[in-house]
Amino acid sequence: MKRLFGGDLMAGPLHDGMRDRAAVEQSLPAETRAVVVDGVRGWLYPVTTADGDRLQLFLWFDGGAYQVTVASPDVTDVDPHACHLYPQGRICLSADSGGGMPTLEGAFAKSVLWAHGFSIYQRTGSFPF
Repeated sequence: MKRLFGGDLMAGPLHDGMRDRAAVEQSLPAETRAVVVDGVRGWLYPVTTADGDRLQLFLWFDGGAYQVTVASPDVTDVDPHACHLYPQGRICLSADSGGGMPTLEGAFAKSVLWAHGFSIYQRTGSFPF
């Protein structure tokens, strides 16, 4: 698996927030794993698109908003502007909050929508939204 934040993914403790744990259990896929990447606690979860593409995404709270980074596939060779990506594969989920979302559920929902758009981009060269 590629490196995020300059470090390797490794199993880690659950996020401290009770609200976040409940939201993860209710909103994210059953295969979601709590992980720590370079000291950043978050959740690694799979998304399978309508076209059958499988992605692994990492969701975390940066202190101001929930952010999502593409853990796999490697997106370093795609046009970041065409795919709504920031450096190191962080997804631009909104124009506000530094590209993040105010809620975990919102970040997850937008990341799944982004994954479907990215799947289309890979086939057509055009991001649909």
